[in-house]
Amino acid sequence: MAKQPVVPTKPGVQFILWEDLVVIIDDGDGQPSDYEAIRRKFFEQRARFKAGAGCLTIVPVDAKPPSQPVRKAMSAALESAPLRCLCWLVEGAGFQGAMVRAVITGLRVVGRFPYPMHVTGDLEEAILWILPKMEGGAERIERAHEAVAAIRAQREANALLSP
Repeated sequence: MAKQPVVPTKPGVQFILWEDLVVIIDDGDGQPSDYEAIRRKFFEQRARFKAGAGCLTIVPVDAKPPSQPVRKAMSAALESAPLRCLCWLVEGAGFQGAMVRAVITGLRVVGRFPYPMHVTGDLEEAILWILPKMEGGAERIERAHEAVAAIRAQREANALLSP
C-alpha cells in the first residue's frame, strides 16, 4: 500500500495516517476545534476503509493536561467516532506517566465508548493490540514492524515541520 503523507498541523495536536490507523499526537496544547477536525478525520477514514479505522493517541512525555473545554471536545469526538478501537500510548515514565495512565483509564471506565480501548506505555505493544482488531485481523500482526517504523519516521518528519 502506498505511503500516506504526514499531515502537518500546528503544535498541540498532530496526526499521522497509516493505512486504516489514525495516529494522534496530543501534547495538551490543542483547542476544541482541533478535536472537531480529528472527528472529521475519523469519518474520512471510515469512508476510505469501510470496515472502520483504528486510533492510536500518543501523549508525549512533556504533555500538559488539557483544559476543561478541550476535555469536553475530546470526549465528544471520541464518543461519536466511528472507530474499531482506540489505544492510548502514554510516553511518560514514573509518577507523571502513571498519573496520566490512571486518568485515561478512568476515562475509559466512565466513558461511553462503543469500541475497545487500551492504555499502554509502549508503541510496539500498542500496535500489537490494535492490528488484530482491524480489518485483516491477526494476519496483520506480521506487519506490526512496518506500522511502528512508519509512525516513528512520520513523527520525526512532523518534528522537522514544526516551527
